[in-house]
Amino acid sequence: MTSELSPQVLRAASDWFARLDGGEATAEDHLRLADWLAQHPENRRAYDFVSDTWRIATDAYALPATPAKTAPRPAIRRRLAWGGALALAAAVVAAVGLGLRAQQPWVAQYRTAIGEIRTVPLSDGTTLTLNGATAVTVKFTHGLREVELSGGEVFVTVGRDPARPFELHAGGRVIKDVGTAFDVDMKGQDVDVSVGEGTVMISARPEAQAAGRVVLNKGQTVTYAADRILSAPRAIASQQVGTWRVGILSYDQMPLEW
Repeated sequence: MTSELSPQVLRAASDWFARLDGGEATAEDHLRLADWLAQHPENRRAYDFVSDTWRIATDAYALPATPAKTAPRPAIRRRLAWGGALALAAAVVAAVGLGLRAQQPWVAQYRTAIGEIRTVPLSDGTTLTLNGATAVTVKFTHGLREVELSGGEVFVTVGRDPARPFELHAGGRVIKDVGTAFDVDMKGQDVDVSVGEGTVMISARPEAQAAGRVVLNKGQTVTYAADRILSAPRAIASQQVGTWRVGILSYDQMPLEW
């Protein structure tokens, strides 16, 4: 893959990855990276290569220590051999400017005023569209992408990143994405979740509590509170999910009082 990428693009991707993964990036940096990734497909390929190589290399360094004066078992010897190969892969990234360092989470907060709609592109390809009076906190770590919705409504289009699951926390529950686009609307203690594409799983916290877990597919919606699911999953026109983003309000079987 590296033969298809220019050294200049690899170096730029390494600089971006080091900046965002080092824990010192600002919200403006995050937006600028999203712009850079959108400029050319090669930029996205280079950033994915740097990110994947770093993850593989750091996983390789997590090998268990071999007891002193004890010959490594065959399985461990194979793992050590793989570790050497993966360390070499990490050196490819280092050669274009990525230094080894401790993993630090990236955290940013976004909010909108009443009547404001704001679209926030994230570096992993995810897009958050915030409705008015909405507040979210985004936290990216080595192995997880998290969004905490503390109030309001957000439409999420999740970027593909198999190495880092995506979770949205709202109203005392966790919404896990399985490659999708969905809308979450907090109304006091109640939360509405509607799926426009793909599938999400909603579970209580801690996740060990299987009671109340529900899976929503495309064209389904549900209402929950922290302590219980308030409605069974019900059908909804998938094309109506998130239409507020373009100024359209959809109502289904709701009385209109004049």
